[in-house]
Amino acid sequence: MKLCLALLVLTCSALSAELHIGQKIRLRSVNYPNHFVSRLSNGRVAISDSGVGNEWIVRRGLVGTGISLESVTGGFIRHRNYQAWVDPQINQDLYRKDASFTVENGAAGRGITLRSVNYPRHTLRHSGYNLWINSSNGSDLFRNDSSFIVEPVQCWKWEGGYRLKTKKIGKGGSLEKMKWFCAGNKGKCAAISCKGKSCNAHWATGGKTQHGRFYSTYVYVC
Repeated sequence: MKLCLALLVLTCSALSAELHIGQKIRLRSVNYPNHFVSRLSNGRVAISDSGVGNEWIVRRGLVGTGISLESVTGGFIRHRNYQAWVDPQINQDLYRKDASFTVENGAAGRGITLRSVNYPRHTLRHSGYNLWINSSNGSDLFRNDSSFIVEPVQCWKWEGGYRLKTKKIGKGGSLEKMKWFCAGNKGKCAAISCKGKSCNAHWATGGKTQHGRFYSTYVYVC
């Protein structure tokens, strides 16, 4: 039987829409709610309802401030000639600036708005389904076009009275690797080792480490 290790985050509250470094997300358009910010086959970034290319990993801003959004298939969202593209990462100062955005409360009154670091009067917005950086004209349409709802990509299940988010570490994962994953979760995390249907849970809250018994259940991973 294969041995698998999974990381879990313990929480008893509703999900927050805050962005966290390393988090995998989708960005839903406020005014086209069936459409998500997506990478098209030609590398262009647009809002699309295809269900393809719409998952992003939140990274620290490549320029040293704000955030950058990495496609799960590689490359970062960056603006180029005011158009939004996913380009492979290169060691270039301009690329790092173009791929960095500050996060603001959604201009439409909900969600978030992403402001360009090196063009601070410009925010990401969709127009004709494609994404651009533009300066606001003050209209309701622009406010809606530049606002996006954050939807974390994750799996949930209940175990031992806790609501658990699972993240696969992989075969051969170590306790140190688990601790590294836990570091960004305010000390509330757990790791379980599984063999077949039996899983042994270990969790830490407030600096205290506790060990659970073997659970006869499946572990769901994203």
